[in-house]
Amino acid sequence: MSSQTPAADLAREVEPAHSHPRTEAALQRLRQAMAQIEAEIEAHGGSYPYNHGRMTQSELCRRADVKKATLQNPVHKDTTRVEVMSWCDAINARLAQTRDAARLQLAASADASSAEPQSLLDQLASLQQRLDAAESLVEQLQVQNRQLRAQLGLD
Repeated sequence: MSSQTPAADLAREVEPAHSHPRTEAALQRLRQAMAQIEAEIEAHGGSYPYNHGRMTQSELCRRADVKKATLQNPVHKDTTRVEVMSWCDAINARLAQTRDAARLQLAASADASSAEPQSLLDQLASLQQRLDAAESLVEQLQVQNRQLRAQLGLD
């Protein structure tokens, strides 16, 4: 496999022999779905947010709106299907898809979440202190303002 993304590898696979418009459309939809899935995995921190976190040929075909049986026909069986299987294997190798790994991920995020309320409480206390100090200063300035106005005879 090359250093490019698996979706790019599938794009190179298209040859003049695949001149049928339906074949070209199916390949294009598969490539687009692969790119979208890779972007979603990246956006979700390395996890696939659908299909219980698993990437399968069926899931890719569902996302691409291509019937899985299409991959079994002679045009695709030894080319597109092989590439799709390799892509799925590569994606699954990157995904944390076991239940234990998912539990560990959830536990880690729960620990981070449980630390947040204390941090928020600390921030709230700090902001409350600043507000109290600001209100005290405003009160002092209002007293001084009244005194100065009285001295000038403006009241």
